[in-house]
Amino acid sequence: MRPMVLGPAGENWVLSTLILNNLSIQWGKAEAKAVVEGAPRVGGISIFLPTRTPEAWWCNGRQCDELSLMVDAPGADFCLATAAVPRSWCGLYIPNQVLADTSGDVTPAVGSKRGFFQVSLQRIMRFRSVVAQLEAVVQRAPTVLESAAGQRAAGQKLLREVRNLLAAPNTVELTHGRHMVPRKQIIRMAMDFVEQHDSEYLSVEQLATAAGVSERTLRDAFLSYFGVPPVQYLNRRSLHQIRKALLAADPSATTVTEIATQFGVWHFGRLGQDYRFLFGELPSQTLHHASILPKLDRHSEDDLDTFREQVNSRVIRS
Repeated sequence: MRPMVLGPAGENWVLSTLILNNLSIQWGKAEAKAVVEGAPRVGGISIFLPTRTPEAWWCNGRQCDELSLMVDAPGADFCLATAAVPRSWCGLYIPNQVLADTSGDVTPAVGSKRGFFQVSLQRIMRFRSVVAQLEAVVQRAPTVLESAAGQRAAGQKLLREVRNLLAAPNTVELTHGRHMVPRKQIIRMAMDFVEQHDSEYLSVEQLATAAGVSERTLRDAFLSYFGVPPVQYLNRRSLHQIRKALLAADPSATTVTEIATQFGVWHFGRLGQDYRFLFGELPSQTLHHASILPKLDRHSEDDLDTFREQVNSRVIRS
């Protein structure tokens, strides 16, 4: 990579980098005019996304806008040029083995487009929000993602969002020649997978894979059995997991942020709202109560077990 700053000398660039097992993400902020040329890292794909003042960027000679990003694979050089305005960006590198399906193809995960292109406003705004939340976690508590659980949850969540950003939308689900799985069996296989990964962050994609169906079919099955889509079920599950972990934690050695990130939660304002709605108190209050009233609040440690039993009984009755 060949960077060249074209603005006044002495300006500081602010860079933050996070390594999540095999994935890496970098955030940057700068103001001076600059040009960066180079080649993508080998063995995977590289994603570049302007996150602030996107119109101040030119990717391979084309001016960006709020819908723009650049996805490059090895063998394709790139050139990024900027205007002299305050701006920020993020860059990701994801190895092929993380993205590839069983045949070794990465196209189902991230589509086939490479170079400079645009995606829908809804997709790119969602992705910007997610990477901003992750950056806030890194700035607020840089050590919380050092644990194996935090690394695994963050990597899975980030990969899910990359797929959501880049994968080609499926408007029609093909069923010709495909064995139709009964909905009750879909739910049972999904719930078995949840039981086997009780303390882990899970995604809708993982449940669909475990059940051997598409995410759309899984969604239909969940709506039929539980009245909620799988993403809402997993969100509720995370809240119960967080509560159980808070009650078992030592507040002098653990923070709410550290526990929440282990279960893929980065938006702490929303966590507080959802947690209080479900349990009648804030996560910090639960953590504090766990130390001063361990016996009186002991029954709350069974919340996740009760939630799981309710789900299982719903499957059995159906």
